[in-house]
This record gives sequence, structure tokens and C-alpha cells, in this order.
Amino acid sequence: MSSALINLPTNPVIDSNVLLDFLAWRFCDETDTPFPKRLPDTAAAIDSMRALHWYLNEAKPIHTSPHVIAEIHGLVQARFAWRGSRLRAFWRFAQDELTLLMLDEHLIKLVKMHPQDLAKFGPIDDSILEVAVQTGGTVVTDEGDLRGRLTKDQIQVLSRYEILAHWQDRNA
Repeated sequence: MSSALINLPTNPVIDSNVLLDFLAWRFCDETDTPFPKRLPDTAAAIDSMRALHWYLNEAKPIHTSPHVIAEIHGLVQARFAWRGSRLRAFWRFAQDELTLLMLDEHLIKLVKMHPQDLAKFGPIDDSILEVAVQTGGTVVTDEGDLRGRLTKDQIQVLSRYEILAHWQDRNA
């Protein structure tokens, strides 16, 4: 484990909204693409993305499910209205970025999901729960309902703001 990550877990499981914001921020930052209105570009938001970038690089490999990647595709189109060449450029960039983070996608079959969790949280959040159980990994999410469900099962959860606090302490 990297000495930079004392008190922070490695091999995290990443939820869709955190991964979407991170990939969109990295794409905009690296390609000089204007930030979409939905993606805040305030100093605090940029610091939280820098902290997440630091953490994911130190904690890799990262884990998620194909459900999350599919949701990101839909959200990029719906929230950012990226289509055509911009969408293609985003996915080329995202593929390279996720390769650097050693992304490991875990297929969780819908027919194997717990019916109660599936009904309450849907297939994406249920897949995150299942990946966390399979890998023993900490989940990085900002979703309160999912956080509550994970905590109930004694699965460690981090928000991007908790990661930011560690990053700020490290850089103080």
C-alpha cells in the first residue's frame, strides 16, 4: 500500500455519479473542453476532483460494474448533451483514463440480484453493493440511500468530500 494512503482503503468500488463527475472533469480539464453547467467548476469542486484523482491513482485498481459504465453513457448524453464527435472524444479519453486506473469491471447478472435490493435501489446500485461484497472493497459514493444500505451491511463507504478532507490533511 502506498504510504500516501495510510487510513484510506485501496481497491475501491466506484459508484456512477462519482465516476461520471470525475471522468467529465478530467476530460474537460485535459482537453480544454468547456465545463458543462451541471459540472461545477468552483475552486471547492475542483479541489474535490483533484483529491479524487490523487486517491484513485494511489488506490488502484478501481472496481465497478458494467451497469455503472452504461449509466454514465446515458448521463453524459442527458446531462451534458454530448453527442457525435464530443461523445466519441469523451469515451476515447475515458477508456484511456480507466485503463490507467486499472479498472476492473465485475458483471453482476440481473437474475442473481437480491429482489428486495433490486426493487429498492435498482440494478446499478444493487450491482455496486454486490461488487463491494465480492471484492471486500470500500464504496466511493455520495448517494445517501446507498450509503445507508452499505453501512447496514458493514461495508465501508467514502464520499468524495471525505477523500478531500484526507487530501487536504496530507497537503497541509
